[in-house]
Amino acid sequence: MKKGVIIGIVIGIIVLGSVVFYILNSEEKEIFCPDYDNNEEECLSHLECEWDSQEDNCEPIGMIEEDEGDIDDGGGEDNPLARFVSELEKDLPNTSSNEICKKLPLTEGLSAEEINSLTAENRYNCLAVVNNNPEFCELIVIDNEADIQGKDGKNLCLAYAKKDISYCKKMSDNEGKHDCYFGISLISGDIDVCDNIDYDENDRELCYWSFANALYWEGKSDKITTEHCNKLPAGSQNRDSCLAMKEGDVSLCKGDFNCLTLFEQPMSFCENQGKSLKYCIRDRAMTSKNFSICETLTGELRDDCIGDFAGHITQEISTCDLLSDDFARNTCYKDVAIQSGSNFFFNLYN
Repeated sequence: MKKGVIIGIVIGIIVLGSVVFYILNSEEKEIFCPDYDNNEEECLSHLECEWDSQEDNCEPIGMIEEDEGDIDDGGGEDNPLARFVSELEKDLPNTSSNEICKKLPLTEGLSAEEINSLTAENRYNCLAVVNNNPEFCELIVIDNEADIQGKDGKNLCLAYAKKDISYCKKMSDNEGKHDCYFGISLISGDIDVCDNIDYDENDRELCYWSFANALYWEGKSDKITTEHCNKLPAGSQNRDSCLAMKEGDVSLCKGDFNCLTLFEQPMSFCENQGKSLKYCIRDRAMTSKNFSICETLTGELRDDCIGDFAGHITQEISTCDLLSDDFARNTCYKDVAIQSGSNFFFNLYN
């Protein structure tokens, strides 16, 4: 037993001594390599040294660490979006819409949790719709069965990418269903999608109105049809307004403020409008295509005006960059990418 212990101790000492020798020997040699910094030829003439081409330094072999940040993996440690880039993006066509989608999520001013939620909501949704590819929707992570937000996000993405209203029925609340039906009607250019809204008659009417109104703000009044307007209740102001937009005839408004505001008016038109003032000023900016009018508003009202101006008038992300709210800026980028895409209904109606 004692002999075994002694042998073990001896072997341990030998191993330890070898390690110590190696360390001491390495430390002894280490001091010579820096003498050849900036002289690659002299450095490589010493077997114990190697050349660091990035730093122009001579270092002991094994001491040069690989800089992982220099590996081109589509991002890099300094790129906060790198972890969101998927294999699906490699073969995408080089379009302006895809380039905008790839900028999402905009991370400035947002927490890690907010950035993660915006990734699914904006980046993957954006790429799925622009490319008609529901595979991007599968990148949206559902944490567990109780993750209602995750489920709604994936269903909304699939609904848009596939133009399939069956996913709208899976949304957890009426607000989600609203976004789903309204979105598909615009993405597909099909007002009849609104017919399927069975949870609220007023929301169904608003869906019809929004479809015609979107065409109007895009300067496509000639694409609004009598059939579109007839979807709205007979004798209603909404139907009259729809026909006024279709014909570009303000007289068909019959003096109704909500219709008159859709046509170019002086700023004085908005005086004494009470609760409607904020929308009236936005409409002055939109009808005159004068962005500076948005700047007369503050806070959320200003952002709403800028967002509408970016989506319908300029369709440029430089306009989105003027938004003060970080979430609104992300949504604005996504909307511009989708609305300027070749398969969005604005362009299908050319």
